[in-house]
Amino acid sequence: MAPEARVLDLPSMKALSHPLRGQLFNELAAHGPATATSLAEKVGESSGSTSYHLRQLEKHGFIEEVEGRGNGRERWWRRVPVAVHSGGTDGPQSPAGIAAARLLASSSNEFAEQVVREFIARDQETMSPGWRDAADLSVAVLRLQPAELRELMDGLHGVIETFRKRHVLDDDADPDTSRVFIRLAAVPVFDDEQEGS
Repeated sequence: MAPEARVLDLPSMKALSHPLRGQLFNELAAHGPATATSLAEKVGESSGSTSYHLRQLEKHGFIEEVEGRGNGRERWWRRVPVAVHSGGTDGPQSPAGIAAARLLASSSNEFAEQVVREFIARDQETMSPGWRDAADLSVAVLRLQPAELRELMDGLHGVIETFRKRHVLDDDADPDTSRVFIRLAAVPVFDDEQEGS
């Protein structure tokens, strides 16, 4: 789990597992601060609907208003910069908790697939050579024990955290930086005859 990850309780998981809220949360994560109106245009909803669901995300601590930006009628929102996690065995273990965690994982996977599809579909000729060479889509399959997988993921999250601290996510003052999507999927590969114990 990421060093500063927030383990979600059941009410928070239920709030975030709402399809539109998950979509709004992911839009703010991927593209930065936005208003209810601009998000409504992106997701094909009314601004009243997005405004309501943004307030629900704020209520559960997933997003916050951007101070000093906008006016009384126009509120800008950003994702709170903390990783969220359903908790694994530390999270809610009730049937409702497991179902909510499954919905969150599914929503997160759909978002990740969308970002990757958009990257692949993008005209590579329009991308700067630096970004084209730096981008990476790769797969590795390893044979590990559960403790080794935990060690690997803790190390990867530690490296990511050192880079996270170099730049403020919503600060676009440096023209050489850009938001970068990183996807780490580390799960056991189950053969049909084994349970994965």
